[in-house]
Amino acid sequence: MSRGIAALRPRIHHHSAGVVVLEGDSCLVMRRGDEWIFPKGHLEERERPIDAAVREVREETGIEIEVDGYVGSTRYEFGPADGPSMTKRVDWYWGHPVGGELRVEAVFDEALFLPSADVPSRLTHDADREIATQAFAFAGGRDLVDTEDRSP
Repeated sequence: MSRGIAALRPRIHHHSAGVVVLEGDSCLVMRRGDEWIFPKGHLEERERPIDAAVREVREETGIEIEVDGYVGSTRYEFGPADGPSMTKRVDWYWGHPVGGELRVEAVFDEALFLPSADVPSRLTHDADREIATQAFAFAGGRDLVDTEDRSP
């Protein structure tokens, strides 16, 4: 019995880590084209997720951070229909800036701190909105307000 063409596609696994960077009642977000996201990136060989998360924030934004806690993980698949299926796991942390100057890595268009109330409507992906809500809750019971109706 056939499991379908999708089951026959090679699968490549990626492991990344990222940080929801909070400063007071603001949150760091980044834009690449039309996509608004949090800083994140792949783990180097033998690198722990928490170390990769700190490194990626520094590389992508110029901000030095201190991690305050673990938020959770997200998983998603991507890739061309005629190529390998890529599965990505992202471990998420929340933290705060301790130094550096905000600048954007060349692959991004901008990075900025937004008021928490503006974050949900700006983020592109539902999983990022959920991670942001969890991070703000861990950071003192604050919650992101999302007034935009996202029903289909």
